[in-house]
Amino acid sequence: MLTSDRVELFFTDEGDGPCVVFTHSWALNSDQWHYVVAGLLDKGYRCVTYDRRGHGRSDRHRSGWNMDLLADDLAQLLDHLDVNDVTLVGHSMGCSEIVRYVTRHGSGRVARAVFLAPILPLLIKLADHPDGIDAAHLDASLELLGRDVPQWCSDNAPPYFGVQPNVSAGMAEWTSRQIVDTPVKTLVDTMRMGAETDFRAELPAFDLPTLLMHGDADASAPIEITGRKTAALLPRATLIELPGAGHGLYVTHAPQIVGQISKPVGSWG
Repeated sequence: MLTSDRVELFFTDEGDGPCVVFTHSWALNSDQWHYVVAGLLDKGYRCVTYDRRGHGRSDRHRSGWNMDLLADDLAQLLDHLDVNDVTLVGHSMGCSEIVRYVTRHGSGRVARAVFLAPILPLLIKLADHPDGIDAAHLDASLELLGRDVPQWCSDNAPPYFGVQPNVSAGMAEWTSRQIVDTPVKTLVDTMRMGAETDFRAELPAFDLPTLLMHGDADASAPIEITGRKTAALLPRATLIELPGAGHGLYVTHAPQIVGQISKPVGSWG
């Protein structure tokens, strides 16, 4: 699909039935959804995934990143497919894109949302957000990312899948490879954008039934400053806390995610 600024976005569209559209995490691509999509296809859903611009098989992005740009890409994809009554599913920074899409373009095409390990409402520490991540910690992470992406992946791999993950070395390498294959400039710029974009004022206007699933051992997006605060700000939220789970829920908890998406809104939990 070609966007209005002539960026080709790679997407997949499989299955028939109720439509689920996925937005992927920071640094990854739409392949991260393989295991969730497989489960939903078996249950009769239509599943749409796409690679964010600058990621995976989509065109590179020239310069300048902001959430409006990414929300507009999502809007153009939904318009291109002309889908309605959609369930939007995001992981990590992908949840931020969904919020900005709805607050910027409206919810006319969307029935509900599912947020997996969101980085919402704001990661970075500010004067009025004292329990956020210290700016020095973010800068150190960005510095390492900018000079040695494989080392950054190695340093962050141990807690990614939780306290006692049943995840193979190959699965961890598959996730790391998606990060390593993303352009370094894209990694650095989008990490800073994701951490510094403040959604505290937007979330109360996100008036859709929203399921949040978040691990209480998530080192990438600690639940006390992300999932719990997001649930408190959303008007129609259901929060499921997953004991011992890390950030990589799309692998470790794929069957549970499929099960929850398959339920009607009032039955979540």
